[in-house]
Amino acid sequence: MSREYDRDWDPDLYKKIDKYNSVKNLEQCLQCGKCTGNCPVAAITPSYNPRAIINDILAGSTARILDSDEIWRCMKCGTCYRGCPVDISFTSLILELRFAALESGHGQKYVVPANKFVFRSMEYGINFVPGKRGMERVMKLRSDMGVEPFPKVTPEAIEQFKAIFEQTQTLRYMEKLKTDTEKPLRLSYAEGRIVNE
Repeated sequence: MSREYDRDWDPDLYKKIDKYNSVKNLEQCLQCGKCTGNCPVAAITPSYNPRAIINDILAGSTARILDSDEIWRCMKCGTCYRGCPVDISFTSLILELRFAALESGHGQKYVVPANKFVFRSMEYGINFVPGKRGMERVMKLRSDMGVEPFPKVTPEAIEQFKAIFEQTQTLRYMEKLKTDTEKPLRLSYAEGRIVNE
């Protein structure tokens, strides 16, 4: 594990990460490990460890969190929350961590490819619009069921949908992510692990 310096620690990291107050009880974490033990991602990815992530946030380890590749591995299935004895919403924490990482220039490679779905949804006024081949399959399935090949959305509704993206500055944010220079990510929790062989 690489050496960490005092400049890599921020005692206010938890407050900075949880600026939306969605994980108010993180300091109640018992470090019991149920989040990690129940996690399907941790089962297949030895470096992914929700308990270690919580510990590092509470300790203020900026050096290991925001440039960590592991925070992008969570599937937000909620298994960690269901097993937590103090009801810590780890999935909300991961979402806030990802926003903080993006603000610091890390993780665009996980977000920018998904932007195409958002742009398509703005064009059609529907939350999820598949690609060309997916659209053909959906249209065939819908036609076979006897319904319209594709849901009809009024031009007014599409304009309102676009207005939401503009007013919330989502569109500007997504465009900025595409042009920002991405800082490299690393497997922060892979280093220094004890492996049984």
